[in-house]
Amino acid sequence: MTTRDAGSGETITLTDLARLAGVGRNAVSNWRRREPDFPAPVDESARRSRFSLAALEEWAEAHGRALHVTDADRLWFALAVTHPTAEAALGAVAAAFADLGPRPRTGPAAFAPEADPALVEQLRKLQDTEAGADLFEFFIERAREAAGTGVPPGIGPLADIAAIVAEAVAAPSVHDPACDEGDLLAALADRIGHCAALTGKDLSPARAAIAEQRLRLLDDEADVQARVGDSLLSSLPDERYDLVVCDPPFNVKDWGYDRLPDGDDPRLAYGTPPRTEPELAWALHCVALLAPGGHAVVRMPAQVAHRRTGRRIRSELLRWGALRAVVDHPEAKAHLWILAPRGETTQVLVSNGGDFAEAWRNFTAAPNAPVATADSATVPLMRLWDEDVDISPAVYLASAAGDAADLPEAVGRLGERLGEIAGRPLPRFGTGAEESAPETSLGDLERDGHLMVVPGGGGGESRCVIVDPVGEPPVRLGRRGDAAETQWTITVEPTMDLGWIAAALAARLPSATKRTATGAKRRILSVKIPRLPLAEQRRRGSAYAKLEELRAALKTSEAAAAALAAEAAAGLVTGAVTVED
Repeated sequence: MTTRDAGSGETITLTDLARLAGVGRNAVSNWRRREPDFPAPVDESARRSRFSLAALEEWAEAHGRALHVTDADRLWFALAVTHPTAEAALGAVAAAFADLGPRPRTGPAAFAPEADPALVEQLRKLQDTEAGADLFEFFIERAREAAGTGVPPGIGPLADIAAIVAEAVAAPSVHDPACDEGDLLAALADRIGHCAALTGKDLSPARAAIAEQRLRLLDDEADVQARVGDSLLSSLPDERYDLVVCDPPFNVKDWGYDRLPDGDDPRLAYGTPPRTEPELAWALHCVALLAPGGHAVVRMPAQVAHRRTGRRIRSELLRWGALRAVVDHPEAKAHLWILAPRGETTQVLVSNGGDFAEAWRNFTAAPNAPVATADSATVPLMRLWDEDVDISPAVYLASAAGDAADLPEAVGRLGERLGEIAGRPLPRFGTGAEESAPETSLGDLERDGHLMVVPGGGGGESRCVIVDPVGEPPVRLGRRGDAAETQWTITVEPTMDLGWIAAALAARLPSATKRTATGAKRRILSVKIPRLPLAEQRRRGSAYAKLEELRAALKTSEAAAAALAAEAAAGLVTGAVTVED
């Protein structure tokens, strides 16, 4: 049951309105532009204009549109008005939940602001109809929506792999040394069930307090703690854990190399991580936190598997049996390293995640027995100790058993694909005089609701333009699910043509002065395009899209040809592949 208070002063953004109405953001922009009685904003000083919720409800009712506004929604909108940032509003919710709990405040929560008694009472009433854990997740989602952030990429597959690794331990103790707001620990608690301990550490007191309260609501019987501090530079704690999980920050320059602990610190047992390899420091820290029989699962950039600077530490981790598996899960957008305390082993498991659960169970049941499937394989350690100590799964899965038998079929498929590409119709171009039509920027089009520019990595099947500020190609057509978190996606409403936007970006996107994503959205929004009728946009956009499809098809075929050449070379050298006259 919900109530409406026209005098409450609750305000919302157009993004909020789209969610409440169950429509896309472009539909709401159309309402605002085309309906003369659409309410005017009451606050345009913020990054996003805010509108009166009561006025929008009256407008929607008059136009026969339903807004599904819950009491939790109304509470969040009220908090957004009375707090300077979404993070501050979420912190107030966390403090109120802490006062509702059966235990006194401890850890970061003990230093959080005093809870608002009225907010505590409102949350108490909401818990009569909805679980506290679900309510807190709702407020976390709203805070991130307001801040323009989301769940960090790779959390889902990282939690899936970690749950498989820990399935042999009932109620494990779990720790995350870079816990942020507890996304990874919360995902694990959902997959594993009850845990003896759910603990973490983060640099931010506010994020640690949110993580601790979130985990208490998820598992009120677990030992939940979220400490504040720098895990890499603090003294190693006395506690040891059955499972350590970590999604560390990537490519941090000033991570404290000059302030690493000296002496007999267990984290340096496999060597001192190079200054340029902070992710290795996180991996070594996680290994040092393991109890006997425990495992660590750490998300690592793919380059760490083969960079020359980390060769010595990779070699030592393999030599002492600490690195047990490397998973190149496609949804993780990075590698997942599985580590354990020192032990005897003769091989390491590599996988692309397809059949990891079965492969891991077989590997742990018989550590020295070979595993060879299309998705997973064991690699003898002696094969790894060369000049590079490359532990990239793709290197070894490409030449796994069974590839030789598939080679003739792969050659046939590549031939068919090249034949299809050769038969594609291409646009016919002529010459004409350059035009001087009025132009508008993509920034103006976004402001008016004609298009939306958002970071990639969010998934989805809607067609979009994908802009890569640091990679190649810089502009391509695809689907939102194809975009990585370092890329940007552009979707358009029906009054604009996607191919036309892609052509304009391909022609006019300013180049970055450095190979960095910094300022990428600003460069995208600065692009200006001629104002053309929709029919002409589609005619020109279609011509560009055909060439873009050709480029993408040729790139796919190039990758297939490269893989084919690698498989053929491996088979020809071993004799598993023969050449027929």
